[in-house]
Amino acid sequence: MRNRSVALAVFILILAVAAAPAAGAGTVHDPTIESATAAPAAGGGPELIATGGYQFTVPADFNGGIFGTTTPIVNRVTFNAKRRADGSVTGWYTYEQAYDGQTFNFSGPVTCLSIHDTPVLVRTPEVPPLIHNRAKWGGRVERSNDSTIPIGTFIWFQSIDNGEGANGWTDVSTLSGFGDEAANEAFCNSANVPNSNFGPHRIGGGNIQVH
Repeated sequence: MRNRSVALAVFILILAVAAAPAAGAGTVHDPTIESATAAPAAGGGPELIATGGYQFTVPADFNGGIFGTTTPIVNRVTFNAKRRADGSVTGWYTYEQAYDGQTFNFSGPVTCLSIHDTPVLVRTPEVPPLIHNRAKWGGRVERSNDSTIPIGTFIWFQSIDNGEGANGWTDVSTLSGFGDEAANEAFCNSANVPNSNFGPHRIGGGNIQVH
């Protein structure tokens, strides 16, 4: 990812937040709700590609223990996503989350992808504004071992490419969100940044590439 900073400040919307899940209730996720009225993505744009293979750990005491776990939340994400000029999307993801002696696994096709600029984020104030480095992607759950997330649910992430080399900045990711297909599409089509109450989180290994 090219490290290009933007000159103008970006105004962001503060998202409404639902209550965090109780410990042991299933996969820990970001409960931020995106607007379901976001405009659909239009065809005829440039081809977009985002890929990643990374892991990150959320401490049990993150933001005062907001996720309600007694152990760190270990996350492993692998994805590839491509949106063609006609608006069609292809790709695949796998996701593993482990905490409190439980391990949850999900996989399926990627069905939406959008790429946005990133302003300075609350949790990474050392990273300047960057252009075309934040992938919002999601897809259908075709494999799940979590009874609270059945097959047919949709899952989504923000995977942020902060560049490579000597800048010292770390790529970051949100936890997953879950919902129906309409919520998944609204998430991808919205430019909203991650809610700072829930992330994003610095990756501890791997890489994110946004093109």
